[in-house]
Amino acid sequence: MTDSEPGGDATRGTLEVRERVVTRIAEIAAGRVSGVERVAGGLTARTLPHVEASVRSGRVTATVEAATRWPTPIADVASRIRTAVSEDLVRASGLDVDTIDVRVHYVAPERNSTTTRRVE
Repeated sequence: MTDSEPGGDATRGTLEVRERVVTRIAEIAAGRVSGVERVAGGLTARTLPHVEASVRSGRVTATVEAATRWPTPIADVASRIRTAVSEDLVRASGLDVDTIDVRVHYVAPERNSTTTRRVE
């Protein structure tokens, strides 16, 4: 088969992956990482994890904002987020990943619900 024949490389279409799709893939990937907490609203009025991404010439640059509970090691969570987002973007979109910056915020630990205070 030559390029000019039907089904050849010259007659194949192209795939354009939009930034919104890349953002959504990255948010889902970050949200599945162990230790990442979903946070709705708050001071920034953003739902976390939150991703801002750009796609230029088939390459992705992204910033991921996520939350974890104190005292989870932030560096460990950030590394796992970066890996998960990068792997999912490559697998789902076929794009190359240039950089993924990760910002992790601490949220207050949950109070132990088995301990109740009583006033007598």
